Amino acid sequence: MREKTNPRRHFLKKTLALCVSGVLHFSVTTVAHAKRLTASLDNIKGKIIRKGDSNYKLWWASMVWYVFKPKLYPDLIIKAESDEDVIEAVNYARENGHRVSLRSGGHNPARAVLRDGGVLLDLSSLREVSFDDVEKTAWLQPGIRSEEFIELAREHDLAFPAAHTGIVPMGGYLLGGGLGWNWPGWDIACRSIIAAEVVTADGRKVMTSETENQDLLWAIRGAGPGFFGVVVRYKLKMFSLPKAILKSKYLVPIDNISTVIEELEKITRVKKNNLEILAVAGHFYPPNKPVEQQQLVCAVTAIAFADTDKEALSLIEPMTRSKISTMSILKKEEEEIVFQDLYIPPPTDFASPNRSIAENIWTDEPGKALQLLADRLKDKPPASPRSFVLTGWGVSPDKNDANSSFTYFADHYVSWYVMAEEEAHLEKNISWMNEAVNALKPYTKGHYVNEVDPRHFPEHIRACFSEEKWQRLAQLRLQYDPQNIFHTYINHS
Repeated sequence: MREKTNPRRHFLKKTLALCVSGVLHFSVTTVAHAKRLTASLDNIKGKIIRKGDSNYKLWWASMVWYVFKPKLYPDLIIKAESDEDVIEAVNYARENGHRVSLRSGGHNPARAVLRDGGVLLDLSSLREVSFDDVEKTAWLQPGIRSEEFIELAREHDLAFPAAHTGIVPMGGYLLGGGLGWNWPGWDIACRSIIAAEVVTADGRKVMTSETENQDLLWAIRGAGPGFFGVVVRYKLKMFSLPKAILKSKYLVPIDNISTVIEELEKITRVKKNNLEILAVAGHFYPPNKPVEQQQLVCAVTAIAFADTDKEALSLIEPMTRSKISTMSILKKEEEEIVFQDLYIPPPTDFASPNRSIAENIWTDEPGKALQLLADRLKDKPPASPRSFVLTGWGVSPDKNDANSSFTYFADHYVSWYVMAEEEAHLEKNISWMNEAVNALKPYTKGHYVNEVDPRHFPEHIRACFSEEKWQRLAQLRLQYDPQNIFHTYINHS
């Protein structure tokens, strides 16, 4: 006689069997997924850091060099050691439905490398450089830092408009334009890119130059963090190393800034391109005091790049005989320096990690913009006294360049950097920045992609490009990255 089945016991046994089966299935699936993940990344020789790793938070923090970071976490950080690693990482991302963000060194003020999910591809270990002394060109990888590149170039009697801050890697700097040393004379850095090797979204490594894949070269010259590929190597046109460099620096009380502006407007009208002029408003005097004890001043720097002492003196002479010289509380005039001396850090460099938000404009009225921002620093200061305003005078030799995606909108550049000492300062700084951006609208002609903050001002990204160039970039993205593998600009699809 068949034993009578207890319905409740049967239900429990069946449920337990299903649970065990489910656990086993989950375990097998998880192990299988892990095996697939490991297998698909096996060819990568560089470091791979997963979100669940015990040291993930340390790696994540190192990807952006600023103190305050957005709480965005990629699934994987891949530190590439070769072109092959880059290709494998792109293929893995595409085949597994991940998007890719790129890092040369984490300097971008918008913290564009940090996105939620996907792959963060770190290129900072790609640092090879080679020179052709006859051709006066250089091939370099994106991870080499500006100061290191300039030192290597000096050994070949060559120079380049590398970043003003020495620790900035060349990759992202070049891709977004590059406002560097002697840029009035040597132009924006990206226009000196004459070829590049690019890993595209389909995992191919292709060459772009004036004769092949010209669209990619056009885009690389200024597209910035919205570029739809990975540049693993740039070829640059280099410049002869200046034989005579003179530098003059003046600190002027902030109450005299209107006179400084009048003098700079006169000088800019007559100066030659190889005279670079920067005027910075910030707390810099006296220089040996803590920043909270320093006075707000206007620091004016003029640098003449020449081949002879006579030429250098002639270039810098309009500054030497100006009222700026006579009303300075501290000055050092016509100092003879070599190119490497340009990287002796100014006070603004020490403040860099504390930048919480930054913005910029191209303008035809730099004096009005500088006066407005200096008044705000004085009368309604942001949270940190480290905050400062930078202006570049007479920096646009050619606005009508059809061979680059970079767009000049005006002859002068203004950027400002709002610092934070603690988390509580961040909201106050955003409010301060909103007011500043709105106040400067009458003087704004456009923006520079490497120093905008699209998290707070997404509309500024489009204003970094002419309408024609913006549309062409969008078309090229569809052509070269139809699956949207590479992250585009923050707050843009």
